[in-house]
Amino acid sequence: MAEYTPVIEWVETAAQFDEAYAVRVQVFVIEQQVPPELELDEQDSSPTTTHVLARDPATGAAIAAARLLSAPATPGIVHIGRVAVLAEYRGRGVGASLMTALEQIAQANHATPEGTVTVELSAQTQAIGFYERCGYEVHGPTYLDAGIDHRDARKTLTPVAADG
Repeated sequence: MAEYTPVIEWVETAAQFDEAYAVRVQVFVIEQQVPPELELDEQDSSPTTTHVLARDPATGAAIAAARLLSAPATPGIVHIGRVAVLAEYRGRGVGASLMTALEQIAQANHATPEGTVTVELSAQTQAIGFYERCGYEVHGPTYLDAGIDHRDARKTLTPVAADG
């Protein structure tokens, strides 16, 4: 299979957010039957939340979305969530591209003075293999969130040493 490289955008407009939210509704509400009132929350509109959107490079269509939560009270710790990839684009590296983009944003904007940042997430158990391939360590018990089994995971990002 040929390499597939989606276009990743930092969501900056209401129109982009609407596209990202439409992807989330398709994946979580329609496909996974999460109640619609649980999908959109107050963190979506928080000024400390960063949203990203992936587009198909050929059509420009929105194909995936995710968000990065940060809080001034917990510097050096962020939470990735609402990672959603449309079914027909799964297995093509789109999710990994989203995760890389979010990790780069976390490192650039939320790292400690030493340059480290801990990324936490709540992984649906069916997606644990994906997160482990992305370098996340799964820990703790299984719990229900929106009626779906989840486990916590984390990854600590450290500064990349310059080649020299």
